Amino acid sequence: MVVIGVTGTNGKTTTSHMIENILRTSGKKVAMISTVALSINGKSKANKSKKTTLSPFLTQKFLRNCVKKGVEYVVIEASSHALHQSRLLGIPFAIAVLTNITHEHLDYHGTMKRYARTKKILFNIAARTCKQKEAEVAKNIPHQHGLVLNSSDRFYQEFIEIDCPTKISYGFGEGDLQAQAVTYSKYGSKFAIRYQRDQIGVELKVPGGFNIENALAATGAALNCKLSLEDIKHGLENFEGVPGRMERISSPLGFEVVVDFALTPDALNKLYKTLRETTPNKLIGIIGSCGDRDKKKRPDMGSIVAEHTDITIVTDEEPYSEDPMQIMQAVLEGAKKIKKLKKDLHLIEDRYEAIEFAVKNASEGDIIVVTGMGNFTTRNMNKGPIAWDEREVVREIISKHS
Repeated sequence: MVVIGVTGTNGKTTTSHMIENILRTSGKKVAMISTVALSINGKSKANKSKKTTLSPFLTQKFLRNCVKKGVEYVVIEASSHALHQSRLLGIPFAIAVLTNITHEHLDYHGTMKRYARTKKILFNIAARTCKQKEAEVAKNIPHQHGLVLNSSDRFYQEFIEIDCPTKISYGFGEGDLQAQAVTYSKYGSKFAIRYQRDQIGVELKVPGGFNIENALAATGAALNCKLSLEDIKHGLENFEGVPGRMERISSPLGFEVVVDFALTPDALNKLYKTLRETTPNKLIGIIGSCGDRDKKKRPDMGSIVAEHTDITIVTDEEPYSEDPMQIMQAVLEGAKKIKKLKKDLHLIEDRYEAIEFAVKNASEGDIIVVTGMGNFTTRNMNKGPIAWDEREVVREIISKHS
C-alpha cells in the first residue's frame, strides 16, 4: 500500500479528507485515519477516540484490515504527539504532506523549534522510503513517493532541505504548484491550479483561502500518486467538506451558525477573516479554550475573536482537570484588550446558555460562530466526559427560539 502522511498545525483533517476523496473518486481503493473518521473503501465510521492519531496497536490493526480489503492507498493524519511518541513507528510513509506550522502544543514540545523538529520525523521517514524506491525508478516502475511542502510556511526552508529526490512545493503565486486567478464567495471559491506547464480551473465548495491551500496540498499528494489534473479537479469539486469544519446550520429567522473545530490563534484568525469578508451583518463569536493544554495561546485566541466580531462571548469548553473559570479569565484577558465587558463582550460560563444568548441576539443575515468542539460528541469536564454534540445543541436552541 502507498501510505500518505499529513501533518501540520491546522488543515490536517480537511487535507486528509480531500486526498481521500480525490483518490476514491478516481477509482482507487483508499483508506483513511483522521481526527474525524476512519474509512475503508468509502465505508466510514466516526473516530470517537478524540485522538488525531490512534494508538500503535489500533493503527496496525486498521492497516491489517486495509490489506485484507485490498486497499491501495492509506491516508493517515499524523499529529506531532504521535510522531514524538513513536505511535507511527515502522509505517513506511511514501508521501509526506505539510500544511503549516503555527503556535500550538508548546505545553508539550516547549518551543516552536522542537515542535517543527518533531514534524520533520514524518518527512525523514518519507525521504528514506523515496531513496529505497530509487531502484524501482531505474527499472521504470512507476514510483509514488515524495514530499509536499507549503512554500509560505515559516519552516519551509528547513523542510525543503531534506534529502529527497521528489519534492513539490505549493502556494499562492509561488512554488511548483500554484493557485492563480482566485475569486472568493460565501460558500466556496474559484481558482486555477497551475503545475509545470499545465493549468486547470477548479470550483471548490468550501470557502476560504486556507481551504485553497488545503486543496493545493491535497493536489500535491495526488500528483505524487500519478493522478492527472483532470482526476484531481473532479475529486476537489466533489468534495463537500468535513463534519464540524465550517459546518453551517441555518435558522428559519435568516441567520446562520457556523460550527468549527479551530483551536489555535492561526486557525481562528483565518476562519474569522474568511467569514468577516462575506458577512455584511453582525458576526457573533463564541470562544473558549481547552484545559490541560497550551496556556500561552488563550489570551491571543480571545483577542483574535474580539477583533473580528461585533459581539464576543467567552464561555467554557473542555476544562479537563483545570478550573474552568481560570481558563475563561485567560481568554477574557485577551478579549478585553479589544472590547468592553458587558457591552459587546460577555462572559457566560454555561456553554448552552452562551449559544442561547447568541441565538437570541442574532438577526437576519448575521452569523454566529462557535469554535472548539467541531464534530466531537462528548465534552471532558472536571468530573469526566458528558454527552455533547455541538451541532445538535445548536439545532435544539434554534428550534426552541424560532
